[in-house]
Order: sequence, then C-alpha cells, then structure tokens
Amino acid sequence: MKALMPYRWWIAIVLFAAYSIQYLDRVKSSVLMPSMAHDIGLTTSDIGTGAFLMLLFYGPSQYVSGLLTDRFGARRILIFSVIAWSVMTVWMGHIQTREEYLWRMALFGMMVGTEYVPSARILMRWFNKQGRARAQALLSWAWILTPAWASVLATQLAAHAESWRLVFYVTGALGILPLLMILRWVYDRPEQYARVTEADLDYAYRDEIEAGTLNRGEYANAQGDILRQSSLRFRDFFKNRSYVAVVFVDIVMQITLYGALTWIPLYLSDVFGFSLVQMGMWSAAYFIAGAVGSFTSSYLSDKVFHGNRRVMILACFIGLVPFIALLASLQHADHNLLLLALCGMGFFGNMAWGPFLAVPAEIFTPEVYGKAMGFVNGVGYTVAAFSAKIFAALVVVDGAGLKDYSYGWYFIAACVMLGIVAASQIRPTPGAGQNETRIPARPRLST
Repeated sequence: MKALMPYRWWIAIVLFAAYSIQYLDRVKSSVLMPSMAHDIGLTTSDIGTGAFLMLLFYGPSQYVSGLLTDRFGARRILIFSVIAWSVMTVWMGHIQTREEYLWRMALFGMMVGTEYVPSARILMRWFNKQGRARAQALLSWAWILTPAWASVLATQLAAHAESWRLVFYVTGALGILPLLMILRWVYDRPEQYARVTEADLDYAYRDEIEAGTLNRGEYANAQGDILRQSSLRFRDFFKNRSYVAVVFVDIVMQITLYGALTWIPLYLSDVFGFSLVQMGMWSAAYFIAGAVGSFTSSYLSDKVFHGNRRVMILACFIGLVPFIALLASLQHADHNLLLLALCGMGFFGNMAWGPFLAVPAEIFTPEVYGKAMGFVNGVGYTVAAFSAKIFAALVVVDGAGLKDYSYGWYFIAACVMLGIVAASQIRPTPGAGQNETRIPARPRLST
C-alpha cells in the first residue's frame, strides 16, 4: 500500500512537534514574566539581563552542538537536548530569588542550545533543494506557531491554578513526548531507515547525483563519499559571500524574534494595561500571522523562485520596517492599529526563516550543515543577547512609573534596515539563475 506521504515529511512533522514542546519554555517564560517578576522581585533591567544571559550562552552552544552533530550524529544530540530541557523547565518552577533566576537563564541557554542545529541537519539531508525551504518553514513553526497557542495555554492555566509555577512543572513533564518521538521515528540519514524506498534515496541525493558527486543507487557510504570529495574546511565558509551574508541575516532575525518574544507581552501589559489572559490572546496574533508568512514565503522560494532565496528574505525585511514603526508609535489602546501592527510584524518578520536557513546546505553540502549553521546561529544569538540589554536600556520610565517602549522598537527597526543590506548580498546558487562559485568537488570516476 502506498504511503500517504513520503517518510521525509513524517520526520519533518515529528521534529516540528518535538521542537514545539521544547519551545514551550521560552514562550511561557515571556507571557508569565509579569507575574514572575512580581513574585521574585525582578526589575526591567533584570529581565533584560536574564534574556542576555540565556542568549549569550545559547549562541556558543549552537556552534558546539553543530560540531557534535556532524561528529556523532543529530539523533544523539537531540536526545540529550530533550532531557536537558525537561530538567531546566522544572527548575524554573522552583526559583525564588533574582540570583537563582539569572543562574537558571544562563544554564538554560547553555544546555538547550542543542535543539535546533541537529533538527535542521536531519532535514537538510532528507530533503533536496526542491523542498528544503518548506521543510525548514515547518520546523520554524515550532518557534513561530507555538507561541500562538502556548501563550494562551500558559496564561489560562496560570490564571485558573493561581500559580505560574505549576505551568513549568506540567510542561517539564511533557518532555517525555519528544523523547519518545525521536527514539521511535527519527533517523539521521535516509539509508539508515530500514523501510526506505529507492525513490526516497534518489530524492534525498538528487543534488549530489546531478553534481556528479554520487552515482545513482550508490548510497551505502554516501556520507563518506560526499565528504571525501568536498575538501571543505571551516575557513572556506567565509570565502563565500552568501554565507557571510547569511550570518548577518541571522543576527537580524534573532534580534527581531527575541525582541518579540521578550518585549511584546511586557509592552502590552505596561503600555495598554492588558490583563494576563488578554496579553496571551493579543500576543498570539503576532505568531499566527508569523506562521502564515513563513509558509507562504517558503513555498514561493521553493516553487516559484526555484531556490532563489534572496527574493523572499528581502521581502521579509522591507515589509517589516513600517509595522515595527507603527507599533513604536502607538501610545494608546487603539485596538485596530495594534492588531494591524502585531499581524504585520508577525507576517513579514518570519518570512525569511525557511529560505535563509536552507542557504548553507545549498552553497556547501548538508554533510557540513551542522558546523556551518551552528556558527551562523552562534553569532546570531550572541549578538541578540546584547540587543536585549540595549532594548531594556532604551525603555523610558517617567515620573509616574509609566513605561515608553518606543525607542526599543525603533532600535529593532534600525537593525532590520541593516538586514536589507545583508540580504542583498545573498546570491542564488547554481540552478537558480546565477553561477556563484561553490567549493569544488573532485571528479568522481564512474565504474
């Protein structure tokens, strides 16, 4: 009987679901922060410092996890990541002081910076250029769509239980679900799956077959064959202009994402006076629109622009700037304009994920995606850590205790404008209408 979908899409769904559960921690921490800050005694500066510490350690962890992924396999790193996430989540429910909060945020960043790179590395190998952006877009829904429902779930559960701590205990226990899913269904490479079809293998290695790196049907030692012919060293990454541009694009994307995750709930609470439940509902608007934007751009990138990733990345940044400016200008609860600003930011702010995350696998090879993307994310998160401190410093508190977030949002808008410059430097890979030089492969002799 023919399968309902190729197994690669089932793996993509499993990884999305597993990552979504892991992403619960950052979502509920953000939307429950007003309650947590009140109980623990956290100031706006403390919240910014916590985000700074998490991202500061999360960045280097991304690069280390990339090295470990390429060396030991993505599945093993994912298993470690899930276990670490569960422990860190339960610990958050126990914290009592500012110092404990800051220590936990630093260790959380270090331990769970292992979830993205191995997940993306698996998708890069199971999918070829025709589907990579869409597969990455599905994975990106874990950090785009999860906040849409998790923010509502967390605030409702906390309101009914009259305890934000219970939310962390319950979600920490959910870690068993992604662990079981990864153990049961996820494989690093197509040839490791006992029931893989010849069509699955031909699809996964289509790019290598067309480039002459592999011969059709010779997949038993595909990884070794590809690596032997690529002769790619770490410093070679920086000889490629598109890769360097992707580093800067990722910096802007991380600043935008964590700006939204960290500050939109507090902005809605402090400026518009929304209750905990209202804040959760309004925050969801940003992320629902983000899921639509991410899938739309990735479909266009794969199917309409045939792998030209630059088009949709530029559309993301150009379309995002006016909506950030609109949000910054709102000082009163004009719900129509607020909804427009949140949805516009969500839609355009998440359009670039699928396209730009596929670029390193296409200009090099999926076999070194762990190192390549680990470095990109490492830099992106490290810079985003400092952006959290900058945003916090730009929040103005007047004599009556009222907070003005405008300068913080304008700072993010300025970063996005720099992202436009970076995105313009990404060149389509061969087959997308351009001929940028790739790291050459040595000729493979047919037998």
